[in-house]
Amino acid sequence: MIPYLLVLALGLAALLQVSLLPALQIGGVYPNLPLVIVVAWALLRGARSAVIWALIAGLWLDLLSSRSFGGYTLGLVAAAYLAGLGAQTVYRPTIPFALAMVAVATIVQDGIQMALLWLSGGTFSLPDALLRLVLPEIAYNFVMMLAVFPLLSWVNRVTGQERLPLE
Repeated sequence: MIPYLLVLALGLAALLQVSLLPALQIGGVYPNLPLVIVVAWALLRGARSAVIWALIAGLWLDLLSSRSFGGYTLGLVAAAYLAGLGAQTVYRPTIPFALAMVAVATIVQDGIQMALLWLSGGTFSLPDALLRLVLPEIAYNFVMMLAVFPLLSWVNRVTGQERLPLE
């Protein structure tokens, strides 16, 4: 039952990402809820579990968005793996560590999105993109992480050592 609920919960997060969260944009930037969820889970359960979550959330985002298929999945999987590696360096993740990891993960995912845009023939100014898009998104993701990390910490405590079949 839990795997089905996970797929639905990540689908709901992806749906919120492409429908509701753009309405909260300031200066063309809005938070990345699936990224924050995946990074928080990576810190709590490790890279393997987070990569599974990233695959599910990424596929949902790729199906629901108008961007090139696979871009979200690639970015989320890379961010999840990186955050999972970061989680191995600490005994117990804290909110300040979660904020640092979501900043790094945001840079990684946005970097992958920009690389895919460049490979498809798009043009952009890297310094301008970093200053006007990536940094404000990091700030937005900080706020989102302050709400998501305690919630997923509680879910982690409640579910204990329950794992998905692939974990």
